[in-house]
Amino acid sequence: MWASESADETQQLRQHIEQMQRDLLQMQQRLDDLQAEKEREQAERERMEQRVAEVAETAEAAEAAAAEDPDGISFGGAVRLNYGWRDYDDQNKDRGGDFELELFRINVNGTVGNVILDAEWRRYNDFQAIHHAWVGYDFSDELQMQLGITQVPFGILPYASHSFWFTGNYYLGYEDDYDTGVMFVHTPSDDWTFHYAFFKNPEYANDARADRYSFDLVTAGDQQNTETNQINFRAERHLNFGGDVRADFGLSLQAGQMYNRATESNGDRWAVGAHMDYYNGPWNLRLQAMRYEYNPKNPDGVSDDFVQKGAFAFPFLIAAKANSYTYSVSRSFNVDWGPVTYVNCYNEGTYVDPDVSNSSESIQSVTGCAVGAGGVYAYFDWIAGKNMWFAGGDGIGLDATTAGKWRSRFNVNIGYYF
Repeated sequence: MWASESADETQQLRQHIEQMQRDLLQMQQRLDDLQAEKEREQAERERMEQRVAEVAETAEAAEAAAAEDPDGISFGGAVRLNYGWRDYDDQNKDRGGDFELELFRINVNGTVGNVILDAEWRRYNDFQAIHHAWVGYDFSDELQMQLGITQVPFGILPYASHSFWFTGNYYLGYEDDYDTGVMFVHTPSDDWTFHYAFFKNPEYANDARADRYSFDLVTAGDQQNTETNQINFRAERHLNFGGDVRADFGLSLQAGQMYNRATESNGDRWAVGAHMDYYNGPWNLRLQAMRYEYNPKNPDGVSDDFVQKGAFAFPFLIAAKANSYTYSVSRSFNVDWGPVTYVNCYNEGTYVDPDVSNSSESIQSVTGCAVGAGGVYAYFDWIAGKNMWFAGGDGIGLDATTAGKWRSRFNVNIGYYF
């Protein structure tokens, strides 16, 4: 009996040991599996680290290549809305003004190889137009060439004004004007900038087209003069008085022909101007004086005292000879008004003194502020004009029925620039 019990205990002990051995084997297998998984994770981690290093190296190489070869074309543009109230338009006043889409534009600029590209196309309510389109090349750090539709180098560049409305020189064709030709920009030092240019004709060779951004001679009716073969020279001296005080003083010369389609003869035209652009911290003062003359070869019966300009789908007459004086004073503010970070307030004026018979002075005054908030830029302008085109006048320098009357308009232009 005792022998039987001893055998049973031995058997149970053997089974228990075997079970423990099986458990140990399972635990060993589990440890082996965990070790293998750990090794796989380590290998995956090493592969990921290697991939990150490769990506970083590729990015650094791309950045270095971009720095050495800055080729690439970028696209931008703007969408603008405009509100206008005019005291000389009864129906507009009855409606409380008009608010509408004013502009959609596309900008393209960049470099391909060593060639610079810069172009802008605009769509207004009633027409579309090229603003500018040129290719360029930097011969050196001091000399650049621009070929195509580029800004005419006359007066304060790029603008003599801060307002949306510009100075009266814009409507005469001597501010932010673009023609087709070739221009060289020469900056021999930080103290001087020179412009030399030849323009074969305006941005459109079709001189009957008033659907354009720049104000040029246009043909319609008895007025058959068009611009051709124009040369420009501009010199500007840069002075730095220390701190935030600096000033630019410049001289501009322009001369060209004007071809009359009726007489098939060339007249001549010229303009000369002097300007100052002075900064003292947030304050800016811009002054400009100029003289222009058009000497057309009109047929008998057509007065030589007036020539016809056109843009924005409207032709109008200006005095063929006049002196023009403009000023712009502004004060900028950096603010923190929610999304608004920048405000610039200004007052700008133009006085055009015609030097022909049957004429009258033209005056324009613009007071307002421009407000910047991110990509949104808005102008709030009060425009007052006497005998001034786009401000209730029939032209510029005319002895018209509106010559002695002041007209005004309130204009708000809100644009998103991207």
